[in-house]
Amino acid sequence: MDQSWKSILEEVSKNIQPNYFKTFISPLKLVTINGRELIVSAPSQTIKSHIEAKYSNFLESAAYQVIGDNLKLTVITDKQESSDSIKSILESKFDDTSAELNSDYTFETFFVSDSNRLAYTAAQSLIEHPSKFNPVYFFGPVGVGKTHLLHAIGNEIKKREPWKTIRYVSSISFLNEFIFSVRQSNRDGLESFKIKYQSYNVLLFDDIQFLNGGAEKTQEEFFALFNFLYERKRQIVIASDRPSEELPLHDRLKSRFVHGIRADLKEHDRTLRSEMFKHYSMVYDIPMSNELLSWLADHSSGDSRALLGIMNDLVLYKKAYNLFLLSEETIKEIANTRLQLNRKRIGYDPDQVIELVCQKMSIGRSDLLGKSRKADFIIPRHLCMLLLFEVFSLKKAHIGRIFNAQHTTVIHGIQNISEKLKTDASLNEVYQALRLQIGFQ
Repeated sequence: MDQSWKSILEEVSKNIQPNYFKTFISPLKLVTINGRELIVSAPSQTIKSHIEAKYSNFLESAAYQVIGDNLKLTVITDKQESSDSIKSILESKFDDTSAELNSDYTFETFFVSDSNRLAYTAAQSLIEHPSKFNPVYFFGPVGVGKTHLLHAIGNEIKKREPWKTIRYVSSISFLNEFIFSVRQSNRDGLESFKIKYQSYNVLLFDDIQFLNGGAEKTQEEFFALFNFLYERKRQIVIASDRPSEELPLHDRLKSRFVHGIRADLKEHDRTLRSEMFKHYSMVYDIPMSNELLSWLADHSSGDSRALLGIMNDLVLYKKAYNLFLLSEETIKEIANTRLQLNRKRIGYDPDQVIELVCQKMSIGRSDLLGKSRKADFIIPRHLCMLLLFEVFSLKKAHIGRIFNAQHTTVIHGIQNISEKLKTDASLNEVYQALRLQIGFQ
């Protein structure tokens, strides 16, 4: 293609004066020869206009001489080419297929009990009356089905109204995409990002608690996007691990979440755990008696991932030893290994550590995560930071996101409490008790 372009330029140079060729033709760059079209880019709008007015016939004639086809000339500017390039990069790097809805997460596979009935009802109401309740805000601890519910909503809307554009995205993915967009050499990347998200009929936004103070501009962009979609009655569904008033976000953004409805999902209760084990026992062909189902429900936690982990262990054991059936004793033995491990690692979730410190130090969650400089609040806050850093090896930047604090604030807090522990025996006793409880409960 490059050789054809050189030959075209040579033909054109034979027919116009050298100074005009140098000024108007030489700066042109070949973009592509596409079917019956010759597309070139000009460095400015002035040259583009001049080419279209005076020299298009020369270029089309030269192209015919070289290629043998009648090609129509299209001139764009370098800015247009850059914009198209940025758009192409964005589309390839953040293809919507990477955020496709999980077809396994439907309302049919969502187990309902008193622990999540409110959220399930809210989701059903949303489906029956689109945009009447906007936004819908779900919150609850890890592993209770928030993400499942978001995908179920998306899948149901897609089934009923296939023409609607739906986007599921986590706050971390949204943040990464936004950062990539703003790092482009001009505003085209950011514009493409905005236009893309403004085009959706339904936005399913997961883990909004990570869209915190350390992502100031991302919060502003989400605020603008939220308003754009809300004003046009596009459905917005948000999921978080905490109530909206406890989010580490600007008040003006949190205030937007009170317009619609919110519903919490609690840890799976015994009834729900029993139903899940009964369902999975049939799906995985591992028969269980009612007594065994009751035992598993009584001894397991309210985290659906932990329940699935037990079932996966049973499937693996059955396959490894080529067994047709598993005895009740074997199932209990395999499950108990997983249950003991889960009991030892209950503090794996930072949210559980926060709740434990609040309970131990007799303060509210909002005070622990707040900005007050009172010693009654700042000592437990720094103690919690140290636990997350030493026991769970969380990075200081991650801890900063949890507490809506700068990286340097976390460093200072950890250093400060570490020095206090060396001289304050009672505080050190509390810290060691917390470590023991988190590590070995």
